[in-house]
Amino acid sequence: MLQPRSPSQEPGRTGRSPAQPTAPVLALVAVLLLLVAGCTAPTPTAGSYRDAAEQTVTDLLSAVGTGVLLVEIHRGDRAFSPYAETTAEDAEDAARSIADTFGTRQPPTAGSDALRAELSPLCDTAVNALADLRIALKRDDSAAVEAAGRTLRAVSSGLSDLEESLS
Repeated sequence: MLQPRSPSQEPGRTGRSPAQPTAPVLALVAVLLLLVAGCTAPTPTAGSYRDAAEQTVTDLLSAVGTGVLLVEIHRGDRAFSPYAETTAEDAEDAARSIADTFGTRQPPTAGSDALRAELSPLCDTAVNALADLRIALKRDDSAAVEAAGRTLRAVSSGLSDLEESLS
């Protein structure tokens, strides 16, 4: 009777199971891992943090500007309520996303802490004022719309000053 051959007895087989990598394969994997590790993003610099702050200010000014415009439109009764409410909600969502994105950035140096300390409260105030505007528009509360508008204009002024100092 014929006996089956073990893998090590088959011609061209070394007796190693296919799952065991050879030394050259392990060396190749190690080199590839080192190369991939070298492709990771560098640690942020003070300059890149400043650039991110500048972009945050620019983007936030747009959302706040939309809010200010909505206050003026509401004052003149020049837009349908659903449009104004939806636009306020979109501006609030955009501002929240912008603020959250900047808030997750780690200031790379102690000098960057001052920039974060100046911009973060402006981000928070912008988001809260846009939320107040959205709520006031849904309630058709003209006094609350005007109050939100005053806050938004103040935030816009603060953001513009910061934008000028960053330029």
